[in-house]
Amino acid sequence: MKTEIRRRTEILGKLENIPFAVQGKICENRKKLADGTIAVYHNLQWWQDGKNHAMHIPEERLAEFEEAVNGGKRAKELLMELSRSDAESILAAESTSKKSTPNLL
Repeated sequence: MKTEIRRRTEILGKLENIPFAVQGKICENRKKLADGTIAVYHNLQWWQDGKNHAMHIPEERLAEFEEAVNGGKRAKELLMELSRSDAESILAAESTSKKSTPNLL
């Protein structure tokens, strides 16, 4: 049981050390301007409650958002690992509810 608790604590510690965890994808949009040059814009897109959402990312904050999206991917991986670990712990533990069935004979 101690190794299970340590494993859970280790996963939660790794989750805690992720500075920013943003779910979604960074998309690049190009637009031809009137003078013929191409402007590049970035936005963050994600799904929530069955709807697609988007947020403009200022060019000077792009690197921060890229790091946060990578943090979001890592957080999702760690959450799945935590889920598997918890499921294994539940299966390995003895049942606490011993249901007694009445003797019918």
